[in-house]
Amino acid sequence: MTVAWSPGVAPVPEEIERIAYDGAPVHLSPELMAHVARGRERLERALGAGGRVYGVTTGQGFLADRDLTPAEVERHQHDLLIGRAVGSAPWLDAPEARALMAVRLARFCGGTAGVGPGLCRAIADRLGDGFVPAVPRTGVGCAGEVIPLAHAFQTLLGIGAVLEGDGVADAAQALARRGAEPYVPLAKEGIALLAGSPGVTALAICRRRSVAALAGRLTWGAACAADAAGVPLDALSAAAGRLGPDPVLRGVAARLGAMLEGADADRPPSQGPVSFRIAPQVLAHLWRTTDRLGEDAARALASADDSPALIDDAFVSTGAFHEIGLAAGMDALTAALARAADAAAQRTHRLLDGRVTGLPDQLTPRPGPRCGLVVLHKRAVAAVHDLRRLAVPASVGLMDTSLGQEDAQTFGFAAAEALRAAESLAEEVLAIELIHARQAWALRGRDPAPGLAPLAGPLCAAVPPVAEDRPLGPDVDRVRALLAGFDPGGRRAG
Repeated sequence: MTVAWSPGVAPVPEEIERIAYDGAPVHLSPELMAHVARGRERLERALGAGGRVYGVTTGQGFLADRDLTPAEVERHQHDLLIGRAVGSAPWLDAPEARALMAVRLARFCGGTAGVGPGLCRAIADRLGDGFVPAVPRTGVGCAGEVIPLAHAFQTLLGIGAVLEGDGVADAAQALARRGAEPYVPLAKEGIALLAGSPGVTALAICRRRSVAALAGRLTWGAACAADAAGVPLDALSAAAGRLGPDPVLRGVAARLGAMLEGADADRPPSQGPVSFRIAPQVLAHLWRTTDRLGEDAARALASADDSPALIDDAFVSTGAFHEIGLAAGMDALTAALARAADAAAQRTHRLLDGRVTGLPDQLTPRPGPRCGLVVLHKRAVAAVHDLRRLAVPASVGLMDTSLGQEDAQTFGFAAAEALRAAESLAEEVLAIELIHARQAWALRGRDPAPGLAPLAGPLCAAVPPVAEDRPLGPDVDRVRALLAGFDPGGRRAG
């Protein structure tokens, strides 16, 4: 489905996701391009009035007070995109790089950056023909995003590299194969391409999307573990979620209750271990933090981020590039994932304990000569330990750069990278929790609760019971592959 923006209507993250993940084309209507052209006309009038304009008639950073010669001004917008491309692999995934381009285009279409319609069409055309720049994921220590943005948009000029297959290809050759000419930036378009925070905004949108899916899977994992452990299920019921005025908690509890409906009622009357009883609260916190990042990303996407910005016909330097809210939001989401994985690993340990489950210790049918699953839990412990270290905020800690001219950073790319790693580790803990649940079901000799069938059925088919000790690493890999294709649905019942 085509994405089409209109003058005066803010873009939304769902549109960026459709472009990035589904390959939706972008339609630039004549009305929208006329709106962009009017913004360009205002900028050209302001430039024509003379005076110093940062990044157009002057250098950048520490060299902001150095005036450029007329010859330098003519070449400057092109050169801005070259020397700042100092990054290397690993590169952003293709959907993330496409999201970055889409965010940049969406903000340009707002008409406030002063770029011309030609630049907007060039970006839209490249989004439409599979042209994906190679953009570094790490090594971004700038006050803004000049390093990744230089890599992203120098490719429009036929410089740098693009992603193709499992590697990279020369951008000039990629343009030529598409019959496209290298773009020649107009005055101020080079610095406009390097301004703002499209990278962190795009990464926040992409990371929120993937964590939302993982949060859904973690909800299924908690329900599977509770069912398999044979613990009381009252705390995981819709009724428990209605104890307070929290719609997110109510939704999570209702979802857990629906999954566990029809579970075997032969359970001890005493309360279960805390790690089971707090599952709704831990998962609600994860969902709430995920939602909050989505709200912040929507706010950022709808905001102008140019600097210098044209305000009342005058160029004004701003701090709009400093998206600390998104960087801190991704840090918070990493911490929320660490808490969810902590609880999952604790539930996994309780599943090994016959005092909790009434099953053989270590979930082995032959305690003593067989170790069962006890060592697999140690792998989960290692993953949780790594997660705890990732939960140290990346967005805290300022350092001087540009000889002191730029002395504050968000480290948003680092926050996104920590969150990416946290997602993988939390999924690993989840896979281990599910293998323990599958073994407990087998030893108990009863079927999972009917509501768990969409996940429990494929899980039991993929992982045979552990009757004799065997290497369980391949089982973890199979469950992770299963989870990658599993649609967890929403968090609310009905």
